[in-house]
Amino acid sequence: METSSNSNKTIFTVIIAVLAIAAAALLYTTYRQKQALNDLTEAFELDKEELEDEYSQLALQYESYGIRLDNDSLAELLDMERNKNLQLIEEIQTLKVNNARRLKELRKELETARSVMRTYIVQIDSLNTANTRLKEENTRMARQFNEVRKTAEDLSKQNSELTEKVILAQMMEARDIEVNTLNDKGRKAPKLNRTAVIEFKAILSKNISTPVGEKNIYIRILKPDDTPLLKADAATFSFEGSQIECSAFRTIEYDGEETPVTVYWQVEEFLDAGVYRVDFFADGYMIGSRQFTLK
Repeated sequence: METSSNSNKTIFTVIIAVLAIAAAALLYTTYRQKQALNDLTEAFELDKEELEDEYSQLALQYESYGIRLDNDSLAELLDMERNKNLQLIEEIQTLKVNNARRLKELRKELETARSVMRTYIVQIDSLNTANTRLKEENTRMARQFNEVRKTAEDLSKQNSELTEKVILAQMMEARDIEVNTLNDKGRKAPKLNRTAVIEFKAILSKNISTPVGEKNIYIRILKPDDTPLLKADAATFSFEGSQIECSAFRTIEYDGEETPVTVYWQVEEFLDAGVYRVDFFADGYMIGSRQFTLK
């Protein structure tokens, strides 16, 4: 009896030991599996984060190149690729650890996306090179245009100066202008109220550049208030593109030599005392002027 009882105790002890070992083994296995799962999850999350960063950098590259582009069509394509990368980033963020296969596929797609990016970079570089050449050509053309325009302006200025010199050389000059007040007998009138005629004398200087022939010499007499003395049937002449009235005129024959000329004004109105001016004109130019005082 006693031997049988001891045998049962031994068997029970062995069973307890085996169960304890089995439990310990199960706990260890569970711990190892949990640890392995934690390691796998951590590695998966790190891989996800790394892949997400790489896609984000690629999206930033697309955005950076798109902003600097002047080509709207290419910029639109870059924006489409950038949006595609942003969508993939959102997908990566939602992946679970049991979807490692999709993560692997997304990594392969990243290489394809990078290859596409390199293709766009080549196009962008070619476009930038072409734009740089075009800008350089535009700058060169603009410089040439400015040079040609400056040359034309210089030539125009020289021609204008030459034309002006020719005109000045051809202009007659009325010098030594003399003003006399005469009475009705042709004698000098000492007083304004006895003046019947005002006599204007001048010498037309010698000028071999002036075309010779018949010349009309016009005068305009300006009163102290700068209004002209005019007759009802006053003749007109051309001056600076306009037709203006003259006080009187005289037709002479000019041969290029010194030529005296005298023009008369018949006083038929009341004249105020004061400072007057007489201007001489010929061939469309003012050729002389003098102030005089009537007392």
